Amino acid sequence: MEKFLKPVFTEIITDENKEQENKSNFKIEKLERGFGQTMGTSLRRTLLSSVPGAAAFAVEIKGVTNEFQSIKDVKEDVVEIILNLKELVFKADINIIDIEEIFEIKLMANKNVIKAKDFDLPSGLEIVNKNLVIANVAKENALDLKIYVTYSKGFKTFEDNRLFVEEKLGTLNGIIAIDSNYSPIKSVNYKVDEVNPGESKVYERLNLEIETKGNMEPAEALAFAGSILKNHYVAFEELEKLDVTKADDMFEKEQILEEDNMQLAITIEELNLSVRSQNGLEKANILTVGELINRPFSGLKEIENLGDKSVSEIVEAVQNLGLSFKTE
Repeated sequence: MEKFLKPVFTEIITDENKEQENKSNFKIEKLERGFGQTMGTSLRRTLLSSVPGAAAFAVEIKGVTNEFQSIKDVKEDVVEIILNLKELVFKADINIIDIEEIFEIKLMANKNVIKAKDFDLPSGLEIVNKNLVIANVAKENALDLKIYVTYSKGFKTFEDNRLFVEEKLGTLNGIIAIDSNYSPIKSVNYKVDEVNPGESKVYERLNLEIETKGNMEPAEALAFAGSILKNHYVAFEELEKLDVTKADDMFEKEQILEEDNMQLAITIEELNLSVRSQNGLEKANILTVGELINRPFSGLKEIENLGDKSVSEIVEAVQNLGLSFKTE
């Protein structure tokens, strides 16, 4: 019986990645035909809808009872201030904060230009876009403001948050519910390519591009989304009629001796790498594919004269053989 290949996951390292710290590209290959679309759709939906974060869900301004008021000695009206507050990007350390807690965050400084960095934050919470302008004031202490922040997922409308305020904070006068977007994800795009077009058995490569708001690393967000999906699929293990160990037999083992031994014996020269990459490996006394993958991926970066571009080229050559590096 023809078996599934075990897919290999790689983060693509480019100069563009370095310049855009919040944006990363990933690829997963070799996938059976159709699995690229299946995985891409589910990962994209999960990333956009279910990865949690922190956000403001309500605001309290002294002397203000609704969002349609203006404030003396403040250039912006309440609607404009709320729009600015909705742009706040919070980074939460879940090892420090209580994810069930509601944080009351007060504005401490009151300069002519009030920015996000002027909020007094509790331990475990950080504002990423510190220079975001909240308001402009003509007089000291013209704006007495407090926001309510919590940790959740998805997008909540001000109507949802109004009910949340009543449930958690009571019917306190002066607290205005606002829209809140808890997702740390800015955008997710994916594309499915054929790895070996023209051959009798065609495999797919899933290319993922993830951009966050700066409050979570793209790789961390992807791992979180994968964990969410994994925990949902675990529910099927409860089905007793199917021996799931039989499905495991449908995947190729990590080493099928005869075929793998031939691939492991391939010389570095036969990989058709760039001169820089080939020379770097040979100077490190790595002469065959077997010697190359018998070390963890992280070890490539430690080889002298191998930059990010060379590392990406080497990883791609190894994956095109259907192989992967030694586990850390």
